[in-house]
Amino acid sequence: MCAWRLDDGPIRHWDATKEPMPKKLRQALEDDDILIWAFNAQFERVIMNRVLNIWPAIHRWRCTMALAYMHSFTGDLGMVARQMGIDEDKTKLATGKRLINMFTKPQKVSANQPHKRFTSETHPVEWKMFVEYNIRDVEAECEIKRLLDKPKYPIPAREWEFYALDQIINDRGLPIDRVFVENALAMANRRKDELLERMRTKTGLSNPGSPAQLLPWLQARGYPFGDLQKDSVKKVLTAWQGIQTGELKREKDSLYPDKLTKAAVAVLKLRQQQARTSTSKYAALLNAMGEDGRMRYVFQFCGASRTGRFAGRRFQPQNLTMMRDIESEKILVQMTDVIRQNDYEALQLYRKEPLDALAGLVRSSVRAPRKKKLVVCDLSSIESVVIGWVARCERLLNVFRQGKDAYKDFATELYKVAYEEVTKQMRKMAKPATLGAGYRLGGGEIKEGKKTGLWGYAENMGVEMSRKEAHKNVATFRKVYKEIPQCWYDLEDAIKSVIKRGGSRKVGPVRFYMAKPYLVCELPSGRCIFYKNPRIRREKMEGIDRETGERYVYWKDSISYMGKQQNGSKWLRINSHGGKFIENIVQAIARDVLREGLLALHKAGFYLIGHVHDEAISEEAANDNDHTHEQMRLCMIRKKKWMAKGGADMPLNAAGMTTKIYRKD
Repeated sequence: MCAWRLDDGPIRHWDATKEPMPKKLRQALEDDDILIWAFNAQFERVIMNRVLNIWPAIHRWRCTMALAYMHSFTGDLGMVARQMGIDEDKTKLATGKRLINMFTKPQKVSANQPHKRFTSETHPVEWKMFVEYNIRDVEAECEIKRLLDKPKYPIPAREWEFYALDQIINDRGLPIDRVFVENALAMANRRKDELLERMRTKTGLSNPGSPAQLLPWLQARGYPFGDLQKDSVKKVLTAWQGIQTGELKREKDSLYPDKLTKAAVAVLKLRQQQARTSTSKYAALLNAMGEDGRMRYVFQFCGASRTGRFAGRRFQPQNLTMMRDIESEKILVQMTDVIRQNDYEALQLYRKEPLDALAGLVRSSVRAPRKKKLVVCDLSSIESVVIGWVARCERLLNVFRQGKDAYKDFATELYKVAYEEVTKQMRKMAKPATLGAGYRLGGGEIKEGKKTGLWGYAENMGVEMSRKEAHKNVATFRKVYKEIPQCWYDLEDAIKSVIKRGGSRKVGPVRFYMAKPYLVCELPSGRCIFYKNPRIRREKMEGIDRETGERYVYWKDSISYMGKQQNGSKWLRINSHGGKFIENIVQAIARDVLREGLLALHKAGFYLIGHVHDEAISEEAANDNDHTHEQMRLCMIRKKKWMAKGGADMPLNAAGMTTKIYRKD
């Protein structure tokens, strides 16, 4: 079935089980001058290709889901409609999911139920509801377009050109090495069985993998929570470690697991490994592969709220564990070959914990087919480049103009050594602050078993530092690159002024203005970030004295807007500050730099198959000497006029490689 509408006419319905396609619908679909709008247009386009054998050109498609995401909404059609406040009678019927399952999936045949498929003849009442559901879908989609597709909420034509390229890339898919994936999954399962057996030996439980059995055992040995969720286990182990190092002090209402026994700690660490999900990506890869060995539709256009960056789907290519402390490319290739040969014992020679190796080698699942190669190129330190450019931080910009390393530059101040004297370890320790302190991260502390601020940020990067070191790094960063903290305050002042008094205010290369119900941040590329229903409210805040460590209370005008919570799906009011706004701006501009690079690569004939964060991936013939990583690099750093907005030039660079297996350089 299909519900459809031409321009502003009435919504019509076509029941494909009873009649041929309406002539007007076919004419519209085959007319190259007519745009086709749909929510999640990618799905509609592929279904139209495969089921109806109708192939409208990709540049004709417009996606109301992508349009909503461009305006910082998120989720499926029902979620977006609710976030936008669209009337209930224009949103999906609550019974929609049940009806989809009822009419689009085979049914179990039994003595009482003889139908393998339900139809309008077998269930006429439900079919009528299904038709109504289909019509409601189109009503909601039309309402989203009506509310958002307006000149006062500008979407540059360049964005729809980029959307078309996104569809081409998703259609091509990533080439997957089935042998490698199958062996990696088998090895992961084998290792998890081994860990379960070790837990069984330590606990005496018949099935320590069962929370119902393991939880009481742990609680009897000082475990404070009523569940064994990943976050809970990590909090307890972090707090326990803080007690051992003296970095966690007993405070009222804080997590302080000093009763936790060493036996419980050992079992919790085993459970952390045994229950890890990073290796589950191998199962996702197998389930999502096509018959031709490629995995498609893993990049979600504008999937990251507000910034416009891509989100990952299916096996989440934007969120892959990085192999840490790898000695060389040669070692990585050897480890990949060991897995392809299914040599479990040999893998343990490279990594003491096999699951660490397997989690860090998911990228190796992407392998160029026979007589092909992968050409990969990554924009160098792009977020550091952009934050320096936005804040007009000359010291940071000069680092990149001179072709130097930003981590080493910061290390010279952190350790008071010359640039040439910075060691590998010094550079590693300087990396977290260089990447995160610009977004107003504090030094951090342990709160309810969780390291916060730069301390926690460094831990997530695999960099071990003390709380004292984290605080020192933050203070040093703010002193050395002082223009960046000043930019936080300038952004807050501009935003508050625009919300209170209207008009427009510029900060560096960006401009703020109100286009109700949105606070609009116009980026130098012409694209905009939209913040719905912004508000300023005086709020009670808590601070920590840097010298004494004492907590104190103060009042501040707080900026907030409506959005999706970071770790969840609820649509609620989000408090923000200059550090968060500059993070949005920097990541959005970095995404636009990538956009220009990918479009240039496509125009130059590169066969793009993917991109991860600030990196492009193409698949070329093994003997192709034209589409090299050096040519790719030149395309990715080609300047557009907007990259010199405000007088300062954005010092772009990139590094590339040619490889058989996908990996980080």
